[in-house]
Amino acid sequence: MKLDDRIRIQHIVDAAEEALSFVAGVEEKDFSQNRMIILSVIKDIEIIGEAASRISEETKLKYSDIPWKDIVGMRNRLIHSYFDVDIKLVWNTTRNNLPLLLKSLKKILSYSK
Repeated sequence: MKLDDRIRIQHIVDAAEEALSFVAGVEEKDFSQNRMIILSVIKDIEIIGEAASRISEETKLKYSDIPWKDIVGMRNRLIHSYFDVDIKLVWNTTRNNLPLLLKSLKKILSYSK
């Protein structure tokens, strides 16, 4: 794997871990009412999407089980629809998708040393 891709994947891992730390022990109702947590998580998801958009096609093809297009698409939705962000989607992405993504990317990083 190219060094740049390793660095970008590490950025994704770091942002995912941070987003998950923001919602640790938080219930959905509390999340939806806490603008500071919402904005922090959204920023991390944007970072994840931006880093994913810069992963080489070679790496994306090699790890095609990672939903690269969906990750970038989520970033684009957040950036371009900032007045109409679906908080439930952000919550579900953070609680359901980020842990799986994190596990997969940590495995990729451990294999590509």
